[in-house]
Amino acid sequence: MTKFAFYPRDRAERLELYSAEYSFVQDEATPWTPLKHDLRDCRAALVTTAGLRLKTQHEFRADKTKGSAEFREISLFAARRDLAYDFTNYDPAEAEKDLNVIVPIDRVKELVDRHVIANVHETFFSFYGLCTNVEALKVSAREAAARCKADIAFLFPANLVCNQTVGIISREFEHAGISTVTLTTMREVAQQVKVPRPLFINFPFGRTLGKAKDVAMQRSIIDEMVRSLKTHDRPARMTDLPMKWTEMLE
Repeated sequence: MTKFAFYPRDRAERLELYSAEYSFVQDEATPWTPLKHDLRDCRAALVTTAGLRLKTQHEFRADKTKGSAEFREISLFAARRDLAYDFTNYDPAEAEKDLNVIVPIDRVKELVDRHVIANVHETFFSFYGLCTNVEALKVSAREAAARCKADIAFLFPANLVCNQTVGIISREFEHAGISTVTLTTMREVAQQVKVPRPLFINFPFGRTLGKAKDVAMQRSIIDEMVRSLKTHDRPARMTDLPMKWTEMLE
C-alpha cells in the first residue's frame, strides 16, 4: 500500500485509507505501443493533469465534485507568469517557483540538447485533474492524442485524483500509437487503471518531480522515464523509483 509518511499522521492515514479502498474496474485490455524508432529519432510530448491554462484561455468548465474532461494546449515557451492554476486541489507553491516539478519542460528540452530524443512537440497538454466522467475523458484524451504529433509522451499527475485521470489519458495515447510513460504517486490507482508504463514515485502531491529548482532530481526522474521506454517489456508492469522524500510537510 502507498505510504504518505511525509504528511502529518492524520492526513497520511486518510490517504492510506483511500489507497486501500480505491477501486476501479478496468475490463479492457491494456494498450501497448512499442517504440517505432530509435529514441534519438523520436519526438516527445508532455501531458499534465495539473489544470494549468494560459490566463488568456477560457477557464476550465469544471463541476466541483465531477471535475472536467477538458484540456488546454499551452506553448512550451509560454512565460510562467502567464499561467493560471484552475485545479487547486493541491499546493501549487512549488510549481509557481519552478514549473518543472509538475511539467518538466526544461528537463525534456535538455533531452534534445543531449541528443537523447530528436525534438519536442511545441505545446504541452494540460488536463483538469478531477474527472469522474471516464467516457468523456477518453474522448477528450483521444482528441489530444490526435493533435499530438509525437512518437512518445511523458505524463505527470499533480494531485491524488490526478492519478486516475492521467492513467486513463495514457491508455488513450497508447491506443493512438504513441508510446507513453506515466509517473504515478498512487501505486494502487496505476495498478487498477492498468497504466501501460507506470513508474511509481513516493513524493508529495504538487511535487511530482521533487522540490523547486532541484535540477539534479528532476533529471534523474526524467532519465528513469526514458529508460523505461527502452526496458518495459509488457503492459502495466510497475517500476518503483528509488528516490525518497525525507522532509515532513504541513
